[in-house]
Amino acid sequence: MDFDNIKEKRSVQEGVHNLVLEISADEYKKDYDDYNRDYALNILERHLENRGDDGRPSDVEISYDGENHMVRIYARVNYLGNDHTIYKFR
Repeated sequence: MDFDNIKEKRSVQEGVHNLVLEISADEYKKDYDDYNRDYALNILERHLENRGDDGRPSDVEISYDGENHMVRIYARVNYLGNDHTIYKFR
């Protein structure tokens, strides 16, 4: 997957960091054949690591928008109390 083709949206509400990654379905299907939480978490962790982002994702969800041929990954990203995050690939 080409991580340069991922669009990232962030918001912060009452100290909670929310993140949405948008990936074209064609780009997603280059590496994955199903839409599930494990794949979403793997993509999210790789994306954060590529950006040098030390946040820790939680509450990860994935959805497919067939009308727009878009995959969206939703997560909270936690920063408070983090030591340097070490990513593990599955």
